[in-house]
Amino acid sequence: MSAEKLIVTLEKLLKLHENLYEVTLQKTEFLKHDRVDELKELLKKEQMFVKAIKQVEEERIIQTAEFLGNEKVLTLSACIEKSIGNEKEKLELIKKEFTTVMNELKDRNKLNKELTKQAIQLTSITLDMILPQESDINYNMPTNKTTDKQRRSIFDSKA
Repeated sequence: MSAEKLIVTLEKLLKLHENLYEVTLQKTEFLKHDRVDELKELLKKEQMFVKAIKQVEEERIIQTAEFLGNEKVLTLSACIEKSIGNEKEKLELIKKEFTTVMNELKDRNKLNKELTKQAIQLTSITLDMILPQESDINYNMPTNKTTDKQRRSIFDSKA
């Protein structure tokens, strides 16, 4: 069986991941410059790419199972081992590009996570500075010593 159909699907999946990487680059800039409204729109776009990737990934799994003969291991490496000639070269190139894109995505997402965490910390600190501190809302017993002595004298009297 030919891997051509699988190669087309893998190329489509790679392109979606590259587009997702471009979105993460934009997200970094929006986080750096506190552009919240644009970030909200970008997150919608990111969700569309994630949904599309899931759909194409399901397609890839089916095609990989067909190509490999329904084996349990449905990896790109297994497809490379089974393929020959030009298809093998294309699959190896796709694997190399996938590795690069996935590493870049991982690193960029880690950076975006840290930027988001810092933004939340800054917001929290700012709110703490702006909002007045609440006083203790629990009832406390008065600590007036004369009151304590008066109470004790009533109960400690000798008969």
